[in-house]
Amino acid sequence: MASEAGEESAIRGLRHRLWIERVFFALIIAGILAFHFGKLGTRRACLIAIDGKPAAVVASRSDANRLLDEIKKASGMAGDVSFSHKVTLHSIAAAGQRVLPDAEALRVLSEKLEPVVQASAILVNGELVVGLPDRKEAVQTLSSLLRELSPRVEGVQASFKESVKVETRDVSANHFAATAEEALAKIMKSAAPKGTHEVEPGETGWKIALTYHVPLSRLAAANQGVDLNRIRAGDELKIPGELPPLTVIARQDIREELAPGVSKTVRVTYENGVEVSREVVARERPPTKRRRRPRTSEDVTP
Repeated sequence: MASEAGEESAIRGLRHRLWIERVFFALIIAGILAFHFGKLGTRRACLIAIDGKPAAVVASRSDANRLLDEIKKASGMAGDVSFSHKVTLHSIAAAGQRVLPDAEALRVLSEKLEPVVQASAILVNGELVVGLPDRKEAVQTLSSLLRELSPRVEGVQASFKESVKVETRDVSANHFAATAEEALAKIMKSAAPKGTHEVEPGETGWKIALTYHVPLSRLAAANQGVDLNRIRAGDELKIPGELPPLTVIARQDIREELAPGVSKTVRVTYENGVEVSREVVARERPPTKRRRRPRTSEDVTP
């Protein structure tokens, strides 16, 4: 009898524990279903923020990443393209938000984002001129510029008049060139003078610089000796290019024979292939022979 009572007690305990486990698993499943259907009931969207400010809301985070990648590819730059602004993505409830279609979101983001890439940048007097994929391409560009802007004569030594250096920095698409040839063409076109401008009544130096999209300092440098604060109608101003000018100074020493045994060395200076000055740096003439004084009796010692 005692053993039967013990078995019944064990069976009741087992049934009780099974019932508790069933309830426990039922609660877990109910929780999972509640979370799942609750999530489905609250549709999510993705907010794209630029420098911490809302820029656009799109359907999902994957859509946001896809649109950002399209903007990077459209820049045409090779390498690890990023943005000059800080871009962050935030998951938000779609309710009450205007979710933009792809085309509109792409237009809005393209207007606000500037793709950049790490490049070997050529700087002229500290101002960015062009960026290339690597330092080798940048050095080749400078070598080509020296050759292009030097006179076609033998024995010249050429260098840049301005301070020119290469450093690694972020470069935007409008300053990027994929090859040295492309960079050379870009510099030659953009740095070329735009011609002259006849001052009209009421115009100021600042307004003219703004019209031609050049810094006032570069407009002043192109018109040395002209006080831009005192220009008058009818005056003519030289309009510089969009990029800072690159001036190649080349010098050549020429030896000229003036007479038998008499010569001079003339140093010819060129700026961008055009002769600007000549100066005599040395003269040579044969040494004069010292006449010997005839000996006299006084020169003879006893």
